[in-house]
Amino acid sequence: MAQIVMWVFFIGPWLLLFAVDKERVKRYMAVSLFGVVLLTMVFQIADGFNWWEVNKTLFFFVNMTPFPFGIFIIGTLFIFYFTYPGFWMFMIIINGAFDLFQRFVMNPIFEKLNIYTLKEMNHFLLFVLMMVVAVLLFLYQKWQDTAFKLSIK
Repeated sequence: MAQIVMWVFFIGPWLLLFAVDKERVKRYMAVSLFGVVLLTMVFQIADGFNWWEVNKTLFFFVNMTPFPFGIFIIGTLFIFYFTYPGFWMFMIIINGAFDLFQRFVMNPIFEKLNIYTLKEMNHFLLFVLMMVVAVLLFLYQKWQDTAFKLSIK
């Protein structure tokens, strides 16, 4: 069952890209990829500090779930797609809601399926970590906007 859930969270979100404006997707793909880099680094730091233990993953990942490369990258893209440039809409209403959904719905499912186990980090700190990542993503997108404006001139 865990393998099915991981494959669905890995491949399923990518199918949503067929239903959206391709030009807007291009605009936010860089921040989504930056988010993958950040989350990959978080997984490596978490492994070193024993924040959580990944018990099950897909065959080509080591010490991390497929979460960053599936639902996270597409979720980030969609959050920016529908909320950017409004910071409060991005942070509180959408990102906060998604992070709370992760905290109260996805995490218990992943833990019940023994995909990962929290060790030195609790659920509240995981929520705070995800909100910090969200702020970094927003700042990166702001920087990207200025970089594109400068290159056009």
